[in-house]
Amino acid sequence: MLRMTVIERGRIVRSDTDDPAVLNVGRPAYRVLPRRLYDQLVRFETDHVERRKHRNHIIDWRRDHGIVGQWVGVLQSPGLQLEILPKTDNHDKPGDTEEERKSLGDTRANLATMLLRGGLVAVRSRGVADLSLLNGNIHDRLVDAFLDRAIFELQRGLDRGYTSEEENLLALQGKLLVGQQVTRNAAQRHRFYCRRDILSEVTPVCLRIKQACRLLAGRSLPSAVSVKVQDVLAMLDEVPDLPHRPGESDPIFTRQNERFSDVYQFSCMILAGQAADVKGGQVDTFSLLFDMDQVFERFIAAFVRSEVIPRIDGAVARAQGTGDRRDLLRDTKGSGALHLKPDLLVQIGSQALVIDTKWKRFEAHKLARPDNGDLYQLYAYLHRYECQNAYLLYPKVTGVEPRTFTALRGHRPEESGQVGVRFVNVNRNLRNPEGREGLADELTALVREGLGLPDSTPGAGVP
Repeated sequence: MLRMTVIERGRIVRSDTDDPAVLNVGRPAYRVLPRRLYDQLVRFETDHVERRKHRNHIIDWRRDHGIVGQWVGVLQSPGLQLEILPKTDNHDKPGDTEEERKSLGDTRANLATMLLRGGLVAVRSRGVADLSLLNGNIHDRLVDAFLDRAIFELQRGLDRGYTSEEENLLALQGKLLVGQQVTRNAAQRHRFYCRRDILSEVTPVCLRIKQACRLLAGRSLPSAVSVKVQDVLAMLDEVPDLPHRPGESDPIFTRQNERFSDVYQFSCMILAGQAADVKGGQVDTFSLLFDMDQVFERFIAAFVRSEVIPRIDGAVARAQGTGDRRDLLRDTKGSGALHLKPDLLVQIGSQALVIDTKWKRFEAHKLARPDNGDLYQLYAYLHRYECQNAYLLYPKVTGVEPRTFTALRGHRPEESGQVGVRFVNVNRNLRNPEGREGLADELTALVREGLGLPDSTPGAGVP
């Protein structure tokens, strides 16, 4: 199995030969594959999209090459496991140097932190600082975190639920089924045909976790992770091995089993990314992919709420505008249209700041010019939320400076707020306290500026 790393927007080129020597050509932004592996990847990715008609192509295939889209994660086709990482400023150096490998390792660790912190995979808060697979790819890191959480929750007790069971018993238990009693036990008056509710570990949660671990057991994983897979399977030994059927309904989570919610969702993600024709535990193809726009949005929202808001007294942050969503239009019957859901809405008293995150990298030393649609959207936020500032927030690129646009009203010269193009540095080491503190300082200054609050020493808590 060949494991290769490529970055988003990178190019995958088809070689004219199957000679393995071509693998030494290129860098993360430009990879050359032997034609056999390239053709297999094209077939698998195309079939993968056809099975999920709502998803765009992960790779934009051209005549003899493909350009990776805005997806990150892992895509495995026969003989090839392709890891896709976010593009950063550090990925433009040619060659497979030690510096390049360190850069990829840092990016991999940051992506895992962003996924975990943003709640896109299991273990939202647990395990973020405990990722032990420092040299593993993003798939191995996420699976390791998932297994740690699964083991932790299963040790607290398996998910259990009541299921109805009909049985011919020697004693009356539950409800006597009169019709079946008459037909089955006319000559056996010592028996009772009953329906009873029993507490069982055979629940959708336990079934999905076991089904996911059965698939993981067939994958090529580090030995430490494989041991954890077997530990989970041993803990679920009493749960039957039932095949996964796509489209099965999700369980209803209550206070009794909501602790399994993240683990269940990640199990479904593993099962959904598996090829439909895999049999006998032989895992040749699968995918575990995330849209980088969503990763960035969810991470920034979670980080602001946990690390920035406590520094500003009275401030409240609402992801997706939850609790304060507004309509841009309303018809004569009072029904709203064009529902506004800002990525992040920060409010303090009557002041509000809208932050719309965009995972887009402008070219270095070029003017930061957002798309027209994004500017229209921010203009609508300014008016509907009556805020003085609305920001488009992008990942920082060296040489690209912030910009500010003044919103105008009709032909009059009066100002109506400002739309700002701002940047945040997510290339720093998000695993250590210094990196997280630096990011918190940067976002705190951004929020205070947007709310019109005076400068303050980070962490002072005085607006």
